[in-house]
Formats: sequence, structure tokens, C-alpha cells
Amino acid sequence: MYEFHLHLDSPHTYQSNPWSWLVLGRPVSYFYESPSPGTDGCPADASQKCAREVLALGTPLLWWAACFAIVYILWRWAFRRDWRAGAIACAIAAGYLPWFLYQERTIFFFYAVVFVPFLCLAVAMMIGAILGPPGSSDTRRVIGATSAGVLVLLIAWNFIYFWPLFTGTAIPIDSWRARMWLDTWV
Repeated sequence: MYEFHLHLDSPHTYQSNPWSWLVLGRPVSYFYESPSPGTDGCPADASQKCAREVLALGTPLLWWAACFAIVYILWRWAFRRDWRAGAIACAIAAGYLPWFLYQERTIFFFYAVVFVPFLCLAVAMMIGAILGPPGSSDTRRVIGATSAGVLVLLIAWNFIYFWPLFTGTAIPIDSWRARMWLDTWV
């Protein structure tokens, strides 16, 4: 099995380069169908067909926030000598960087699942910095808490918005198209 995967390089519709993973450049569609009104969860009163898809996408705002969080933890590790930021950065690097050695092979976005928990830790560390240290002024803490709260609520809203694509729930085709934020997601 190892030998098979070592030399796998046949093109695939959903293959992606690791350079695109952090920005969700090419997710993998596990399932797609376009049911007619009144079938497979598509409302009978729908004026057009629906779409049902299970898309290995990730919550876009969380992933895009993680891009900023990676820059933040690298800065914190390099200039503040924070070992926690270094541990998170090393864990992300261990799960992500090896894929750059195999760019000529057929690889997929879902391989990124290995370092997703560490991206979330990076975002959590960044949110902690946005909140500000405990000894900060009340104004600083209020602004930080408001900013962090807005970010968390936007990520939660984004997750709910994309829920039909994570679960294969039938939605009108126009609603599905509205969720295809990048051309490469189709």
C-alpha cells in the first residue's frame, strides 16, 4: 500500500496543492446531487431544483482567521520567545510542511485534517491577545472583548451558513451557488 501511494500521480478533479489549503483553495466534494422539487429533501414548492452536497470545506472564516493566527504565533515565538506559540507553530509545521515535498503527486485538501486542531489553538492564542492581558485598562479589555466576541460570532455564523454543505442538506440551487464563494469550490 505504501508503494502504491508513494508513486500515485494520476490527475484528479479534486486534487489540490498544499499552497492552497490554508485559504481553502480546492475542497473535496464527497457527494453531490441535484434533486427535483418534492424529492430527496427538496421542498415541493421550490421553484427550481435543489442541491445536496457534502463538501470537505472547513469553516472559511475560521480558516482565514487561522492564516492571520499563524503569522501572529510566528511573531510571538520569534520576538516574545513564547514557547506555547513555538509548540503550536511546530505542530502545524509537522502536519503541513511535509506535503510540499510531494507537490507532483495526487494530494487532497482533506490531508490537512492532521493540523486543524493546532490551527484552532493558534486562533485561540490570537483571540487571547485580542482580549488583552488581565492587568489592562477597562477600556482596553472592553474593546478586546468586543472584538474577540465579534470574531467568534462571525465564525459561528459562518459555520451555520455552510452547515448544509457539511451535511448534504437539500437547499435551493441559488442558495448553493451563493455558498460557492470561490470559483474553485464548484
